[in-house]
Amino acid sequence: MAKKKILFLYNGGTIGQITDLRDGQSILVAPKDGKVFQEVCEPILKKFKESMEIDFEIVTTKDSTNMTPNDWEKLIFRIKKAQDEEKYDGVGIAHGTDTMTYTSTALALALHGRNTEKSGLRIPVCITGAQNPIYKQGGDGRFNLENLFRTLEKSIELGIADVLINFWDRVLLGCRTAKASEKNFDAMHSPAYPNVGNIDAAGVNLNTSLLKLRKDASEKMEIAPKFGRGIVSFELAPGIEPSLILGFITGGGISGMILKSLGEGNVCSEGEFNLIPAIKQATHEYMTPIFITTKFTGGNAVATHYEVGHEAIKAGAVACYDHTDVAVDVKVRWLIGNGICSNIEEFQKAMKTSYAGEVTPQK
Repeated sequence: MAKKKILFLYNGGTIGQITDLRDGQSILVAPKDGKVFQEVCEPILKKFKESMEIDFEIVTTKDSTNMTPNDWEKLIFRIKKAQDEEKYDGVGIAHGTDTMTYTSTALALALHGRNTEKSGLRIPVCITGAQNPIYKQGGDGRFNLENLFRTLEKSIELGIADVLINFWDRVLLGCRTAKASEKNFDAMHSPAYPNVGNIDAAGVNLNTSLLKLRKDASEKMEIAPKFGRGIVSFELAPGIEPSLILGFITGGGISGMILKSLGEGNVCSEGEFNLIPAIKQATHEYMTPIFITTKFTGGNAVATHYEVGHEAIKAGAVACYDHTDVAVDVKVRWLIGNGICSNIEEFQKAMKTSYAGEVTPQK
């Protein structure tokens, strides 16, 4: 059988960072270039030389905390070129863990596109990272990186055309993943959606029924690569002043506001801290969408079980259902950036709609 052609992108993060002495303390910093990381990766890449032709390419070496939507767009266009022009069979990405889930969600939405019936993505894209640099003995860098290529190999074999994350012994849908720990090797979880696979002594096992497949993709990739600005997020707590919420709206420059609620879409609805009038004024007078999600991992911001949630939706807020909080942030930017929504009703419909598997579709 012909070797599968894989593009391996180094996109920074802990997995490739090096130690430096700063103020008498040893800390991790981004390397000036990715040559050292490439050298350390070579023995791993050689393990797959019988079945894969892997091309290494440096995108950036920076810490993922410094990633922005501009970096997402760069990856989106690189992957499109890899699929459509260079005919790669899969793309692997080494990425920092802090914003890995933001990038994976952005890639999923942009590459699958705005057409919910057909996706132009015809190859698997898999992302991994590590809690330790790859140079550290006893860390997870080598383990996760080897499994990145094993996951790609199995994905190609099964005809998967989706954006995945492999981390420790899990394979996760990229747009459903949340980071659960800053130190545990088992750091990435899928709180409201099943794991799409697992990695054990028998190899990589993937559940194709949970993933998009190449056979269902369109022949042309119509990406939606833009991400809007002016999105602000509040984590609600007892005593948040309504004037604070409205101050952001009336000050200008805000295109959308996300409220991470108490419970499943619940906000304060009585007394001096009643947020319902502020939500109504923001959505009706200033036409600024207010998105209600939950700050609890695995929660579902349906906002129908309690009066305090029902009143927020009645006032004009947009329910976000079982999106992760990361997916809400990225999706709102994506909807605005690509002109998919222009009014509150369209945002309400879009947050019920699954474009890339990021939410359980709502009737």
